[in-house]
Amino acid sequence: MDTYDVRRNSEGVLLDRAMMVNEVALYKQAGGHTIVEQTIYGLHPDPEGLRDISQKTGVNIIAGTGFYWEMYYPTWLKDMSVDQISKRFIEHITVGFPGTDIRAGFMGELGTHHRAITPTEVKVLQGAAKAQKETGIPIGTHALFTEIGIDQLNVLEKAGADLDITVIGHCDTNRDLDYSRKLLKRGVWIAYDAVGQLDKQTDELRAQSLATLISEGHLEKLLISTDIAGRSRMVAHGGAGYAFLLTKFLPILLNAGVTQAEIKTLTETNPQRFLAGK
Repeated sequence: MDTYDVRRNSEGVLLDRAMMVNEVALYKQAGGHTIVEQTIYGLHPDPEGLRDISQKTGVNIIAGTGFYWEMYYPTWLKDMSVDQISKRFIEHITVGFPGTDIRAGFMGELGTHHRAITPTEVKVLQGAAKAQKETGIPIGTHALFTEIGIDQLNVLEKAGADLDITVIGHCDTNRDLDYSRKLLKRGVWIAYDAVGQLDKQTDELRAQSLATLISEGHLEKLLISTDIAGRSRMVAHGGAGYAFLLTKFLPILLNAGVTQAEIKTLTETNPQRFLAGK
């Protein structure tokens, strides 16, 4: 991943493959088996690098395809049609990323602006829904802070997306639990996937929100993860690394009243069911 072109700082530059092998190996030592890797267009993806890391660590890495959000879009995307966008996604899923035989197993994270979805972002969501209907591959979105995930859901649902394999991301960056409830009521998955990011909210509040949603009967549509995309989060740079969810957050969930059986569903059953697609 390399976001320097847009962000102009080194935090989002993760190009040291040897370091990343060590980071993923630490995740495996903590009990991790699979990573959904969403470095897509705009973030400088490296499918060959993912395969190398997976082979050296034994961790399954599921590569995503898609376009992040308009701030990161290549200039040529604006002129593409929904069909052209969809065709590109389908090729990545069924044939492989350009110049490789590595195929995507996920579409995301498909982003939008936080307060409104631009016309080109609408086309990307529509293209993903169209590709999903042909391939049965899950969709995931990037939806920070506001209730923009509802607008994303409206676009995706109208375009024919299968909500059983669609997840609205970053729901834990909006502290209003009713936002999560609104999405869940419509049958889509939601992700509490900013675990460890304390500028959004504390992990204790995340855990309590998850415990509340579980008590209300929503366990089977919840996903959790850490969304690690920065140098400072790496063990090599003083962070807790990919193992944070397993070593730090799961005990917080237990303290919030989530049972071991429910944690197993959150960390094993749900992701397996969601990622299996249709």
